[in-house]
Amino acid sequence: MSWYIAITNPNCHRRAEGGLAELGYRAFWPKYRKWASHARVKVAKEYPILGRYLFVEIPDRNFWAVRSVNGVEALLTGDNGAPAVVQEKQVWSFRERYMSGEWDFVAQERVPTGARVKIMEGEFADMLAVVRRRHRGKLEFVMAGKFHYTNESNVRAA
Repeated sequence: MSWYIAITNPNCHRRAEGGLAELGYRAFWPKYRKWASHARVKVAKEYPILGRYLFVEIPDRNFWAVRSVNGVEALLTGDNGAPAVVQEKQVWSFRERYMSGEWDFVAQERVPTGARVKIMEGEFADMLAVVRRRHRGKLEFVMAGKFHYTNESNVRAA
């Protein structure tokens, strides 16, 4: 299979990936995940590792169809002016590292105060909450006007 590098419009990785999928092309862009703060609430967000680049598999070599996808600006070209081929093992190396969680800084860190989380088990299972503070080794959150506590292992980033 032939993999190439597409250059996306700024902040259009998801749009380009969706458009390529509609045409039947596989696309992959390695991302890292970290806590981002907005309005005093921390939320887990994903950001591209390779800037505006994403890998796309084009088995039929129909480069014009890929270039016409909304969100794709161009294909990275080599010295001869043709789209540059990326070795499949390099793409799979990035995929394996992404899937192993190497760039998931949310899972590697403690849950910070102000983080928006999803409660996994118990009375408030599948509900969203904001961590207020740590108290005696547990996370404190407010639900229905009352303070409640849960273990850090019982929450996931929302």
